[in-house]
Amino acid sequence: MPPVSADQIQRITGVYLRGVYRLFLVILLAGCQSLPEPVTRQNDVRMDRELRGDSLVVTVHNTVPSPMRVQLTSDAIALDTAFVLAPLSEKPIRVHAPGLDSTSLSSAVRGSLTFGSLDWPVRAETLSLPFPAGRWYRVIQGYYGSFSHNYPFARYALDFALAVGDTVTAAADGMVIGLVDENTAGGNNRKYRDHANYITLFHPQSGLYTQYVHLQPGGSLVALRDSVKRGQPIGLSGLTGFTSRSHLHFNVLVPDSSAGLVSHPAVFEPDVPGGALTQGSRAVRR
Repeated sequence: MPPVSADQIQRITGVYLRGVYRLFLVILLAGCQSLPEPVTRQNDVRMDRELRGDSLVVTVHNTVPSPMRVQLTSDAIALDTAFVLAPLSEKPIRVHAPGLDSTSLSSAVRGSLTFGSLDWPVRAETLSLPFPAGRWYRVIQGYYGSFSHNYPFARYALDFALAVGDTVTAAADGMVIGLVDENTAGGNNRKYRDHANYITLFHPQSGLYTQYVHLQPGGSLVALRDSVKRGQPIGLSGLTGFTSRSHLHFNVLVPDSSAGLVSHPAVFEPDVPGGALTQGSRAVRR
């Protein structure tokens, strides 16, 4: 083998260094790319504020077929009230507010709007598994899972190993009260938590709420305020939000006095406790 000249070594070294530099730039640019702003608003429930003489009128519009708990507070005026809005209703609250001007309306009143009424009875209901009949999927995370089921809102959630594009079905008859399907980002990092696409259903016959999370972009097959039937296709599984792999995160929720909504144990047809669906087991819908 002939000896390598100094010029050849220099050329080879130059090519190598340029390659390393390009790779460094690619990694740097990828790291600098910011996430798109997540879509988190799941419905059009709203609160309007209007000055009428020396009074402020706050009108809360519940535009979904579920009761809503409302709390209004203010540091600027004497306002601290809580009430429940019936499904598809609105309520005006009039408060004496001398000296309040129109430029400070948006910050004058804070509103907390939460699904559910503590007076609405919660009854046991046997649910369908949230995928089509005749299918089965592995459970990749069960109750109290250490990855992401370790806090009150998700402690009884179940993760099923649906692939991207697999059909998600309603666990019971209900109404669509929340829907997000515009997010595109996802990954195994908590920075993606707010980027999940999901559907929220209310089941008036039982008082339960169910959520179907990590749907693909544009993966909703229903619209806000739609009525759905048990087993009806409602969405397509995906990879959005905080997740290490494609799957369906299914959660049953009930109203709670201190935490808004909290996760609740489920029972699936024919009589399978959700706690029996442990990590690695097969969930079969007959």
